[in-house]
Amino acid sequence: MTALAGEWIGSALPSAGAIAGAVLGAALSGAVFALKISAFLVPALVLYDLLAPLPVFARLGRRLGPWLSRLGMSPPCAVPLAAGLFLGIAYGAGFIIPIAEGKRIGPEELLGLGLFLCTCHAIIEDTLLFALVGARSPAEVAWRMATLAGLRLLLALTVLVGRQVLLRGRKPSPALE
Repeated sequence: MTALAGEWIGSALPSAGAIAGAVLGAALSGAVFALKISAFLVPALVLYDLLAPLPVFARLGRRLGPWLSRLGMSPPCAVPLAAGLFLGIAYGAGFIIPIAEGKRIGPEELLGLGLFLCTCHAIIEDTLLFALVGARSPAEVAWRMATLAGLRLLLALTVLVGRQVLLRGRKPSPALE
């Protein structure tokens, strides 16, 4: 190795102080992000626990029941599905966990709900953020949002229906029973 190559490698590698600063910055950024999620998710879950005994969610589930049954889901899936579609998978999971722990939905429904939300989560929030990048007017934002939301929803429905078609006629796996 020549002296010139050694200088180039030495100048390309960051110093230990820069690495430590980057790690500290990333840790602080992650902590702030976790606090932001907690600031929204904790009150939402407390509100959910307060409203769960009331007929609010049951009424919502009954209204969405016909559409949910086409996706292989029951009415208790309505709240986590709505939360996940509009706010994202982290918030949707906050509602999925208590419903799954309470055994209000079965393992197959839980898998279908998770699959749908993994494919099509935060359809409003994320799509609006992506639409705003480079948009010049409100009409362009609306067009991008509608296009991206429609494509994501179509993809999620395709994945879920494809899963149902593949599973039709098969026995459920022993791990999910």
